[in-house]
Amino acid sequence: MDYGTLPPQIDTARTFSGPGPGSLLAAAAIWQWLADRLRDTATKYLITAGLLDGVRGPGAVQMGATTAPYITWLRATAELAEQTAARAAAAADANERALAAATKPVRRD
Repeated sequence: MDYGTLPPQIDTARTFSGPGPGSLLAAAAIWQWLADRLRDTATKYLITAGLLDGVRGPGAVQMGATTAPYITWLRATAELAEQTAARAAAAADANERALAAATKPVRRD
């Protein structure tokens, strides 16, 4: 969208008629919650796998081989979720700053 091609009153009206930053803030909170849960799950798997350090046998070896890629995936996905949360929060902040900087439209009846 090229804001320079429209009259300022149209841009301002569109800015103030939008949904505002609320949905972006909610999305940021949910993405952060997901990142926290994924990290927590990865930590629990690591603790459980650590309990098998002194255990020998095919079951312990198989569990270590099976859980290692899953733990890696959990950590990587948690990082992506946290990045998404940060981006949603940044977008909400940009929206709030745009609203604060814009002149609120005046209704003339």
